[in-house]
Amino acid sequence: MNGATSAVTSGEGTPQSPRYYEGTAEIRDDVHQRRRYFTYRTGDVLVAGYAGSVMFTIDRPARDVWPCLKDFNLWQSSHRHYYSGVVGDLEGKTFRLSSEPNDSGPHQYDVIRVIPEHLIVISQPVPKDGANGGVSPGFHVFMLNEHGGKTIVTILLEHAIGTTDKTEEQAVEYWRAMTPEFQMKWRDIFIPNLKKLVLQGRQSGT
Repeated sequence: MNGATSAVTSGEGTPQSPRYYEGTAEIRDDVHQRRRYFTYRTGDVLVAGYAGSVMFTIDRPARDVWPCLKDFNLWQSSHRHYYSGVVGDLEGKTFRLSSEPNDSGPHQYDVIRVIPEHLIVISQPVPKDGANGGVSPGFHVFMLNEHGGKTIVTILLEHAIGTTDKTEEQAVEYWRAMTPEFQMKWRDIFIPNLKKLVLQGRQSGT
């Protein structure tokens, strides 16, 4: 579903109450994906982005899922997502994500909290050089919930850009245009890779 930008579902357009626009909702087997776009203003800056949720089930307990999930390189590098460390081992530290391995550029992510076998919370701080419109590029949560020997993985992905030269429609359309690729990489690459690793008993560092 790609409704018109004018289809506001809630919100007043402030940081505490963003305007939300309904986006895509997809269910393929056990994989559920949904995205909502949002805009709000802070001073002269229009902030636009999306909040996306990804949910799926792995037929293994959390203790088996965790060693694979916490190392994003194991299941994302095939799509040119390279991380400078094992994210789940970096609470209180930072890491870099790049499209090339061993990229020595600056780190863009802070690992705020890790609860082994349960939770990873990641923040992208506001760039010090004022890039990205002076707003945080994103905030992300990876959560594992085990029930009956199976693990439900729930992921929240939030990305945003600040701009002073776009209308709300143009700013939201920027994110709409990228949604098909975002959905594809999770549905067809990341999740199948992770499931395969867990079922094979692959662990970080082995």
